[in-house]
Amino acid sequence: MFKMLISSLCLFILLGTSQSEELSADEILTLVMNQTYGLNHTFRLSIIKKQNSKPDKKQVINISFLWPKEGPYLRKSFVETLEPKNLKGVRFWEHTYKESKLSKRWITLPVTGKLKDVTDKKPNKNEFNFSELELTQEIINNHTNTILENTKIDGRPIIVIESIEKNNKKNSKKIWIDQEEYFIHKVEYFTKRGRKNKIIEMHDLLKTDNITFPRTIKIQDLRKKISYSISLSNIDLYPNYNLDDFNPDNVMYEKN
Repeated sequence: MFKMLISSLCLFILLGTSQSEELSADEILTLVMNQTYGLNHTFRLSIIKKQNSKPDKKQVINISFLWPKEGPYLRKSFVETLEPKNLKGVRFWEHTYKESKLSKRWITLPVTGKLKDVTDKKPNKNEFNFSELELTQEIINNHTNTILENTKIDGRPIIVIESIEKNNKKNSKKIWIDQEEYFIHKVEYFTKRGRKNKIIEMHDLLKTDNITFPRTIKIQDLRKKISYSISLSNIDLYPNYNLDDFNPDNVMYEKN
C-alpha cells in the first residue's frame, strides 16, 4: 500500500492559472502533473477501510517528499506508519532518478525492523491500488485524452477529460479537473466494456500558500464492494528535514 500511496499523492496538491479553455486535454493533464514538481512537503494520512461483514481497518501514516537539488535523485519519498499498533514504526522509502524511469523501493518489516527491497514487488490485489491515481508523462502519452465537457462542482468551473488506454485493455477513466486551479475533484474508472468500477472524490478543500489540498478523499471500489475514507492533516510546506530519514542505508537488510 505504501508504494501505491507514494506514486499517486502528487495529484492531491495542486495550484494553477486560468487558461484551460485554450489548452488541449494532454496539456491540461500535464499542468496537473507538474503542480508539485520540486516542492518539499510533508503531511499525515488517516485511512479507514470499510468492507461488508468485516471490521473496519485503520492506518495512519506520515508522508514526506524531498526533491534533492544535486545528485542523481529526482525525488526521495519517506513514509512512516503510526497506526495500527502492530505496524507502528514500519518505514517505506522510494527513490526516483533523473536519468532513469526506474525507481527503487524499500520497506522495514514489522517486529524485526529489518530492511527489505520491494522494488519488484507487485501491489496486493486485495487492496485498493493507489497507483491508479498516478499521473506521469508516460501515462499521459499512453492514453488517448479528450475533453468531454465543461460543467460545475460546488459552483466551480470544471473540465471533464476522458482518458482511454491505447493498449488492448482499453480501460478508461473520466477526470473532473478544476478549470481555475487545476486540481482534481473526481475520477471515475471504467472497464473496457464501459462498466464503472471505481470512484474517487476529493472534498473539504483547503488552500494554503496558493496550494489546494483535499482534506478528505473518498474511494469506492464498486467491484470489490470496499470503500476507503482518507483524511489529510498536518500539512507542512516548509519542513525542516533530517536528510538521513530519506536514506535506508543505515537499516540492516533482511537475510534471504
